[in-house]
Amino acid sequence: MRKFKNSSEYYDYIANMYDAMYEGTYWNIAKKQIVFEINKYLPTLSDKHVLDVGCGTGFWSAWANRKGASVVCVEPSKNMIEKAKVRLKSVLSNEVDGRIEFLNCFAEDIGSYYPLDGQFDVVFLLGDVLSYVQDIHRTMKNIQKAAKKGAFVFGTVDNYYSYVKDVIVYGSWDDYEYLEKHQRLTIGSEFGTFEAHPFKPSELDELFEAYSFEVVELTALASFPSLELSIKYGRHLINEAEHLFFVAQKN
Repeated sequence: MRKFKNSSEYYDYIANMYDAMYEGTYWNIAKKQIVFEINKYLPTLSDKHVLDVGCGTGFWSAWANRKGASVVCVEPSKNMIEKAKVRLKSVLSNEVDGRIEFLNCFAEDIGSYYPLDGQFDVVFLLGDVLSYVQDIHRTMKNIQKAAKKGAFVFGTVDNYYSYVKDVIVYGSWDDYEYLEKHQRLTIGSEFGTFEAHPFKPSELDELFEAYSFEVVELTALASFPSLELSIKYGRHLINEAEHLFFVAQKN
C-alpha cells in the first residue's frame, strides 16, 4: 500500500474519489450534526467572514456562502481546491467570485498568502484539520491572528481513544509504543496511508487555552445511526467516538 508523506499528498491523490468516499449513513449524520451545532451558536452567517481551513472540495464553504457568509477557502491539495472551485461556481450564484477566495497553501502558511488581521468571525477546522497538519502550533498561531474577539471555531479531530482501540484490535505492541512516543499513527484507506495526530479531550482544552480560546463544547460525532441520538448523547461518548466535534470561542 502506498504511504504518503503527509495528508495533502494523500488527498491530492484521491481528489476525484473524495466526495463519493464520504457518503453513507455515518457521514451524512456527521454533516447534519455539524450543521445543527453551528446553527446553535450562529443561527445566521449573514455578513460573516469565514476562514475555511482545509476546505477540501468545498462542501462547508458552499454551505456557509449559501447562508450569507463571505469565505476564504484554504486547501494545500491542488487537486482538491480545483474541485472546490468547480463545485462552488456550479452551485452558487454569480456572486461567488467576489465573496469566495481560494488559497492553495498549507494551514501553517496562511499568513504568507493572506493578511491575518483579526477580521474573521468564524473559522472552520472541519475534516480533522488539526489532526492532519504538520505543525499544530504554527497553525494555531494563524488561527489566533485570524479570529476576531468572540469569533467561533468549529472543528473536528481524530479521537486518541479510538486510535488506541484500533491498535488493540488491529495493531501490535510496536504500534502502541509508536503512538505513545510520537502521538501519531498511520491511518488512511485502500488508496494509501499517512500519519495523523489524535486528540484527547484534555489536550484540546489545553491547546486552545494556550492561544486565547475557550473550548465551549465538545461532543462525539455521529456516535449513533440516528441524528437525534447522536445530538442527545454525544457529549457522553467522547472517550469512545472515532471523531470529536468541538466549538471554541476567542477570548
